[in-house]
Amino acid sequence: MSVIPDRVPITTKETIIQPTKFDQLFESAVPLISSGDHQRDAPPVEGGRWPVSVVLRPPAGGDLSRRLDEVTREAAALAGPGHWQTGQIGSAHLTVRALETYRSVVDPSEPVIRRYQSALKRAAVLAGPARVQVTGLTLTPGTVMASAVPLDAQADLLLDQFATELGPDGWYEQAERRDIWYVNLLHFTTDIPAPEDLIAWVKAYRSVSLGEVTIDTVELVRFHHDPGERPYMRPDVLASVPLTASSGSR
Repeated sequence: MSVIPDRVPITTKETIIQPTKFDQLFESAVPLISSGDHQRDAPPVEGGRWPVSVVLRPPAGGDLSRRLDEVTREAAALAGPGHWQTGQIGSAHLTVRALETYRSVVDPSEPVIRRYQSALKRAAVLAGPARVQVTGLTLTPGTVMASAVPLDAQADLLLDQFATELGPDGWYEQAERRDIWYVNLLHFTTDIPAPEDLIAWVKAYRSVSLGEVTIDTVELVRFHHDPGERPYMRPDVLASVPLTASSGSR
């Protein structure tokens, strides 16, 4: 059964809503998914995707995590078997920054991992808990994505301050600043038997709010491929750092 709640119109005759980055992603992804030319993820290889990263995860026991998990199950049922269910409880995350290319062996005691952790701690004392709302779904060429919007300045403050604290260790994403917040729910890994059904379902969710959350911890993680009943890239925590800035210190 669908978990789509009653929707509230977001436009009126007097209001013109300009296309957002999420709208643009949807429009560019639809023909690729429809034709079967969508991107396909595969288990990571040395030097590839899914590297050590910094993420914000909604609390696993919270309402938003539960809703994201439910919607991820729906998306997986429509897309067919084998796709990675990234939005499941414990996995759903907003990426603050990827830090390097993938490597299969990551030792938490490595000097570079310790430097990442130190930079994250310095950034976290300047950023407080981040409030985020998930405002609907979209498609990308390789994913079903949940669109997110910060409800305060803390997520962006963390992103920018962490970039500053990293210094030369921020080389991997140095060229371009992330300009949207999102939670990928499903990473495509194979064919989609009925792509039009998936497209129509995501379209119905485009402006459906799935809820909001306050995230008070930022995490340094690495990813492992888990091919279980609900396959996904499992985030393993290398360091967990509280977001501690008080309102008076910002």
